Amino acid sequence: MDMIRSVILFIIFIFSTGLASEWESAFEEGNQLYRKGQYEQAIEVYESIIKNGMESGELYYNLGNAYYKTNQIGEARLNYERAAQFLKNDEALKQNLELVKLQLVDQIIIPPKFILIQWWDQLLNVLSLNILTWITILLLFLVLTSSAVLLYLRTRRGRLGSLRMIQRIILIIFIIFLVLLLNKIYVFETEEFAIILKPSVTIHASPDSKGTEVFILHEGTKVRLMRGEENWYEIRLDDGKTGWLEKNNVEKI
Repeated sequence: MDMIRSVILFIIFIFSTGLASEWESAFEEGNQLYRKGQYEQAIEVYESIIKNGMESGELYYNLGNAYYKTNQIGEARLNYERAAQFLKNDEALKQNLELVKLQLVDQIIIPPKFILIQWWDQLLNVLSLNILTWITILLLFLVLTSSAVLLYLRTRRGRLGSLRMIQRIILIIFIIFLVLLLNKIYVFETEEFAIILKPSVTIHASPDSKGTEVFILHEGTKVRLMRGEENWYEIRLDDGKTGWLEKNNVEKI
């Protein structure tokens, strides 16, 4: 039985290694086409890799660059946003994403937020889910350790003043990071965003093409998906505006 399992694992390993090598070759082919200025062909290669199940920050980033070179702003932003999920602190990606945003027709003005909310949002954006998880686990360990030490010293009638203060500070920091982690998980699990890919899209007050037209959005604009109803999405912008659009006008990040 162990022999059969070993053979199966070996076959899977060889197969996955072969696929990885094939994808790397295709990725390099796409990069060569891009360097030659053959952007449409590069797009075809990158897209074929993704359709076959391969994902990476570099792949989405290069695909975004190729779309940008062909003036497909919506597709460029879509793939830059996808790349950002893998490359959290890549400066080149951030610059390219900002460059795309400057070219959008819709310049969404976000109302100013209270300073503490701004700091909170910045922490959520800077810290990944993995980092937040490890920090929270470490802080929990420190809380439990300090509690055990306090309990031990109390039985020995040791001095507890400064140690108790340190424990309280650690506990407060732990609670803050625990709430941050839960907030991050909620955002990760529930919030969905999409990019408008059509040149212009009419936003309606209800999921009905004959409904009241409330405003128009253009290619490359990022929207938050609130809920779906048949062929429609209810969307929300960063400035608070809401409405409905047909699903075929956007693609999820």
